Amino acid sequence: MTSAYFSPEVTESCLDHIDRFDGEINAYITVMADSARQQASVVESRIKRGDVQGLLAGMPVSVKDCVDVTGVPCTNGSQFFKNYVPNEDASIVRALRAAGAVIVGKTNLHEFAFGSTTQNPHFGPTRNPWNTDHIPSGSSGGAGAAVAARMCVGAVGSDTGGSVRTPAALNGVTGLRPSLGSIPMSGSKTQICPAIDTVGPLGLSVDIVARLFAVMAFYDDSDVNSVCHTWDNYLARLGDGVADLTLGLPEAYFFDDLGPGVGEAVESGARLLEKAGAKLKPVRLEGAETVHAEVMPMVWADAYQYHRDRVEGEPERFGQDVRDRLLLGRDVSGCDYAEALCHKARWNRTVNRVFSEVDIILTPTAPVTAPSLIDSQNMLATTHHLTRFTFPFSWACLPGLSVPCGLSSEGLPIGMLLNGRPFEEGVLFRAGYAYQSETDWHRKTPPLLTR
Repeated sequence: MTSAYFSPEVTESCLDHIDRFDGEINAYITVMADSARQQASVVESRIKRGDVQGLLAGMPVSVKDCVDVTGVPCTNGSQFFKNYVPNEDASIVRALRAAGAVIVGKTNLHEFAFGSTTQNPHFGPTRNPWNTDHIPSGSSGGAGAAVAARMCVGAVGSDTGGSVRTPAALNGVTGLRPSLGSIPMSGSKTQICPAIDTVGPLGLSVDIVARLFAVMAFYDDSDVNSVCHTWDNYLARLGDGVADLTLGLPEAYFFDDLGPGVGEAVESGARLLEKAGAKLKPVRLEGAETVHAEVMPMVWADAYQYHRDRVEGEPERFGQDVRDRLLLGRDVSGCDYAEALCHKARWNRTVNRVFSEVDIILTPTAPVTAPSLIDSQNMLATTHHLTRFTFPFSWACLPGLSVPCGLSSEGLPIGMLLNGRPFEEGVLFRAGYAYQSETDWHRKTPPLLTR
């Protein structure tokens, strides 16, 4: 990775971009300018002394405002937590600091991370840096917008049904949903559906995301879902290419009903990887078109259970869109939940069969580019549509890497999603790195930055 990402000047540049553009984008709830400058100075001093530095030494990183940072409000994008100030870092924030990351602020999110528009009624809407009349997706919309607008180099987001991957795609940056349990959730105050909730990194490029993941992935006994796993040294193998990989392209559903330019951009990305040596293989994922509806009762029930006292006792403190979505879980029965579990098990078996034939399943990240603010007013419909292709792979608990692969005729980013077997993030990083070595989509910047 270029050393251009590691210096006090980079931190200062990110803070300058926050000053210049965040009044319009609203990616941050809290900016930590003073502590960021102090951190960056400490890191620089250590480097000059020749002290051994971590993987992220001097890298400006933002943290989604549902993850604890010592002494900084952690609002969860809600009124309920607006006065909550944690007295210790989340375990992943401690790991980031130990690796030399400079925490520049806490990013905006859809309230309680329960939506894909990041139109937050309590802390204001986040807008897409590529066109501020459009949404940045969500729930990690602030994280995606902050990276795209160069207000940070890397970011911590969270992902249940697509909350890292769709903001990465719609903002033209790189984002990883990791294998379930690989990154500890301790210190995250937002829960939606524990069976598929995870934290994940976003960044300007695959190598940055790979470094973030290397620091954030570890076992934490305080997280009941944390998994003890040892990865190979995938950072040393980023440049190994794709000649040994088979990429599966679904024949149905994942390339149906796409927005203008999306299918062409993703198929072009697949052909480029084929030219680089990968083998393309058509695959069928039976039942993909129904898995979302069949398993969603689990999400609704889990989210309602977590927020039950709040939504029944003080419903007026929620934004209407999140309150309405939470109430979908009130009448989910035990039988409904059990049936959803059966659907999940069948879907997972289908996906596993496909992965006996291929190393990666390649799809669009989202079926469309960023919808306009006007077209996104129905949060439930927008969320369902944007996560059509990400939610199915969440249920299979698979890692997924979204990389930018084009711009629409309107100048809005398009994302390509690389889905892999559990704990094979390194394979996804190799494929994503090979793609970004031959393209410059990840280097494109929103027109806003050139004003």
